[in-house]
Amino acid sequence: MKKYIIWDFDGTIANTNNIIIESWQATFRKYLGRELPVKDIEATFGETLKDTIPKLIPGVDIDEVIDFYRNFQDSHHGIIDVYVFDGVRELIEEMRSRGCIIGVGTSRTAYSLGNYLRELGIEGLIDVIVSMNDVSRHKPDPETIEAVLRKMMEREGMGTDEIPGAVRDAAIMIGDTKYDVGCAQNAGVDSVLVGWSHYVDEDAMQKNGFEPTYRIADPAEVIDLL
Repeated sequence: MKKYIIWDFDGTIANTNNIIIESWQATFRKYLGRELPVKDIEATFGETLKDTIPKLIPGVDIDEVIDFYRNFQDSHHGIIDVYVFDGVRELIEEMRSRGCIIGVGTSRTAYSLGNYLRELGIEGLIDVIVSMNDVSRHKPDPETIEAVLRKMMEREGMGTDEIPGAVRDAAIMIGDTKYDVGCAQNAGVDSVLVGWSHYVDEDAMQKNGFEPTYRIADPAEVIDLL
């Protein structure tokens, strides 16, 4: 049975795709003088800004671009709709009723994640959070999942020096990008690649050697995997 459920946030729990895409396009207009194809932006989903900016806007001051991107997103908060995907809230509630521990492992900052969880009314459904501020190596490095699992083990009064194989076997990562799949694979944890969010570049995922354990199109399908 899967007990330790690790969710990505953006594009998995919540549809933040539109505000992310619009924030990037505004950034590209300012620093490149043009927009980029949406698929090019979707291919970066799951990366940190510090990883994406040098690739797509080379030669700029990264911190300056990050400030512009985040200020645009903050100023359009509430204007561009963000919502929990249909069926996801109910799925998390069902998982909790079955005794699962719910975690979020995200490349989003703790501040912005906390704001969204409160505004979407799901803060109380999440037991453990690991944001980009909590790790030094980001997805697909296993550190994010391992940090979530250690927090979950601590909740259960377990030692956290080592993550037992039984805990990894009872864990599953649910995400929407190759970075989530790679993080799970590198951590020795099963993964679910969701199909309710956006286009996924299968070639890029295979090129990286990442393969999800499961692929699902609807949140209700996850219950059968537990």
